[in-house]
Amino acid sequence: MTSASRCRSVAPWRRLAEGAARAAVAGALALGSAAEAGPAPTLGAIVPLSWPSATEGEEIVQGMQLAIKTWPGQPAPTLIVKDSACDPRRADDAARELVAAKVDLVLGSWCVLGQVPKLVADAGLPFVSAHAERLAKPPEGVLQLGRIELYAAERIAAALRGETGLRISARTSCWMDFEPVLRDTYDAVLCPVLGYDKARWEQAQATYTAAYRKPFTHSVARGYAAMEAALAQLRRVRNGQRNSTEPIVTVLGRVPAADTPAPPDAMQLVLSPRLPKLSPREQAVVNQLLQTKGCCAPDGTCAKPGPWADQPFVVRGHAPTCPALSSGVRR
Repeated sequence: MTSASRCRSVAPWRRLAEGAARAAVAGALALGSAAEAGPAPTLGAIVPLSWPSATEGEEIVQGMQLAIKTWPGQPAPTLIVKDSACDPRRADDAARELVAAKVDLVLGSWCVLGQVPKLVADAGLPFVSAHAERLAKPPEGVLQLGRIELYAAERIAAALRGETGLRISARTSCWMDFEPVLRDTYDAVLCPVLGYDKARWEQAQATYTAAYRKPFTHSVARGYAAMEAALAQLRRVRNGQRNSTEPIVTVLGRVPAADTPAPPDAMQLVLSPRLPKLSPREQAVVNQLLQTKGCCAPDGTCAKPGPWADQPFVVRGHAPTCPALSSGVRR
């Protein structure tokens, strides 16, 4: 990242950052009361700082810090960050350390759940999970940003592998960075899709870009959204409304209720443009899959109902009959 070297080049960015920050505060005020009595809260975050990507870990933390800076509540929370390295055991240890440190709330699970939700809930603390997947029956006090039922992706991928003969993975790095990358070892990958709130995204993007002079990435957005949810949940706890059903809205959209099913576009199946030779039966299944999930089959027919219609994924990237996969945020 290159810093501005002249005062006259810094001023416009500063004005933009201040203006965007004021807009962020105004939006946050609409969610609830700004003032909160008592000492400054302490929030514990379990973040994959060292692996698989130190850059993404840093961006998650920066997103959380930005959300704290634009939060209208006073006094501002103190943030304690622990590294999980996407290792369940390290994440569990980090949770125990944060509980021992008597934090007021824990957030994390960007890439690994482990026993963290239970450990935190058993200690009587609220927990916010930023994981793409969600527990079907979370412990009381656990708020989940994820939209996909735990293990649903692997179940779908296994069924598709069995019926199509394709090499399909539901456990690539896209479950951390939401960027589907198709390598030669697979014919397709099943990845989560990052939903978002357009107005809040653009607002946070302007503030972050002005403050850090860097792109507002998926990792930044996930950190920002998790902290938005954590601060809203903290406000509820302090106001005695821990079990409130009032929706929490973040930069990634509304936090789904515990019993909300995954939307039809919660995941995307990204197919290689050059699939291997398949048997007639397997090719028929692939054609039906393309037609059912919104893409066109080679004969030009599209969107026919089929056995995959109710599954929470769409098909992307099967050129030339499917739309190209966007490298940015889903619009």
